[in-house]
Amino acid sequence: MNGDHMNLRCSAHILNLIVIEGLKDYHESISTIRNVVRYVRGSPARLQKFKSCAEREKISSKKLLCLDVPTRWNSTHLMLESAEKFQKAFERLEDHDTQYFHDFCLGEDKGAPTSLDWEYARCFIKFLKVFFDATLKFSGSLFVTSNTFLRHLCMVHSQLKN
Repeated sequence: MNGDHMNLRCSAHILNLIVIEGLKDYHESISTIRNVVRYVRGSPARLQKFKSCAEREKISSKKLLCLDVPTRWNSTHLMLESAEKFQKAFERLEDHDTQYFHDFCLGEDKGAPTSLDWEYARCFIKFLKVFFDATLKFSGSLFVTSNTFLRHLCMVHSQLKN
């Protein structure tokens, strides 16, 4: 491995550490969305009911819900990105799945995502996308990445300032 490649790998690792630290005290909205994604993906019957709700809402997304690994922020980005496309399906699920309604709309602990939770999720998606794209660029092994390093580093710096 050449020196430039090692430096870029270290840069990607440092980016990961920055984002993980920033999400340490993440917003409750992420946890709320994670809980409903976990519920839907918890059984084939629930997933099928959810797919029916998505069809009724005319949601045609190639991506299906994915659950994140909380210690890997990039998977949280992917989870939020996929779940956000299905916001209307989750809202419809409240009316068509009594267990979902009981657990998330009547339950004291969890709570279904509110419109504010979805708005926060959209903000997190935009924020994390900058880091996600930069990490992909820094981690490339099949192409030269050193020529894009400064540009991506400046974009990350600008995002952090905002």
